[in-house]
Amino acid sequence: MFSFFWWAAFTVVGIWAQRIVPGVDFLAPGLLLCIQMEKKTLFFWLILVWSLIQEGAGGLPFGYSLLWYSSIYVVYRCGAMFFDVQSFMFALLCAAGLGVLHPLLTGMMAMLADMNWASDRYLFEGILQFIIFPLEWLFLKYIYPERLKHEFTV
Repeated sequence: MFSFFWWAAFTVVGIWAQRIVPGVDFLAPGLLLCIQMEKKTLFFWLILVWSLIQEGAGGLPFGYSLLWYSSIYVVYRCGAMFFDVQSFMFALLCAAGLGVLHPLLTGMMAMLADMNWASDRYLFEGILQFIIFPLEWLFLKYIYPERLKHEFTV
């Protein structure tokens, strides 16, 4: 039950942070942390809930958050073959991949919705994602409760 409240509080803080810095996903580092702790069921539920929140609150067509969150998993799986997944350098590598992917996915979805392509804005958001992602991941890894690290999930 403590896990539910911790992730619910993280979700509220992440959504609040996204209102302050639009275009940056503050929930994504939580997914990386969840994958690293091998909590597959929790990972599935977080993707489901966060995708519904992002799709409902966002201005892009349906599917962006599904592509975005599944790309985090793909980047993790590809990087896990070559790097230590618990290291800061791995989080930095994931941040670089997601920082490059953000403008591409946003631009693709904007074109599908016949929205204006604002490449400088999307590139700036990608750079912000690259900077914020590893720092937030490091902070989350530090504050994540020790008792939840060893909690068994079905």
